[in-house]
Amino acid sequence: MRNSTASLVPNEYRAIMKKPLKLTTDVKKQHTVPRFLLDKFGSGKKGKKRKLYTFDKHNSRKFQQSVFDATTRNTFYNIEDHSDKASLEPILGIYETEAAPLIKKITELKSVGWLSEDDRFKIATFVAVQRARSYGELQRIEHVIGALNGKLSTMGVTPEQIESELGSEGSSERKNLFLKMILDQKETVAHLMAKSWILYETNIRDPFFISDNPITLHNDIDMGFYSNLGIALKGIQIHLPISSTLTLALTCPSISDSAIDGKRRVENLLTTAPHLVQQLRNPLGVIELGKAYETGGTVKQPSESVRFLNSLQVSFSEQYVFCEKDHFALIKEMIEDNEQYKSGPRMQVN
Repeated sequence: MRNSTASLVPNEYRAIMKKPLKLTTDVKKQHTVPRFLLDKFGSGKKGKKRKLYTFDKHNSRKFQQSVFDATTRNTFYNIEDHSDKASLEPILGIYETEAAPLIKKITELKSVGWLSEDDRFKIATFVAVQRARSYGELQRIEHVIGALNGKLSTMGVTPEQIESELGSEGSSERKNLFLKMILDQKETVAHLMAKSWILYETNIRDPFFISDNPITLHNDIDMGFYSNLGIALKGIQIHLPISSTLTLALTCPSISDSAIDGKRRVENLLTTAPHLVQQLRNPLGVIELGKAYETGGTVKQPSESVRFLNSLQVSFSEQYVFCEKDHFALIKEMIEDNEQYKSGPRMQVN
């Protein structure tokens, strides 16, 4: 990360820059989740006075704070020991500036059907980068390297050799590895572009959570010993809450194909054998889901589905979960059931 600052600018964004980007910043408090996104989960006045209900998993406490203060870490994206004192903060600002008006329009129209290919690329890039830029992701990198250290030590590798190759815990080498990985999202973006996009909707009485690590993954396919949460795997579902009442889901095309096929089957039964429709479980819901995939509209979520999506925010969050309301009984329940939820997910190294 000691190269010239110009090399840090992603190729796809150099063409849209009207003037050279200054890759240093005076911003000390840097958001790991952009304010424009957190704003959609706040209440009260705009600007610095807009409030978020917050649950701190580490300390099992809840409080209110301003959107301006939430998810901030001092100089978090500043590159350690860089000769030009460069920071990723201006680059991340590009991604946010490109995605923010598109996400705002999605929430206003309650649709992703109008998005162009270029629009989808900008949002997919934002989602990929957001997944990579969280504090929890840095902690997971530290955890994996720490676990590898233990394995290498048992193989006779000395602590000095390990530190030379992987850096020490909390070192600038590991921090810069994390920062480098944030920008290396081309493959992930391509996978996200290939997903089927849909909006899940709830009502304000039963709002969605967002967290300090808001991109969550889920897969209903059990892959046994192997993880089933790879971005490219069959059955994967990727979620980003974009307001208290809307979650953007990017799902495996096999899921949308099944939903659309189910819709057509129910519609065919309504025409040819309506007496059989009553034997189906929630046929109207099947039609609604397939239609949402076809049109890019919303599909209403029952309370148990909202609870499940919120539970993913809890399990993926590193420390903080946010909501428009003081609505955190689920978090307390999850932590009481399993204290591992007090931190974010950690990869097992065998």
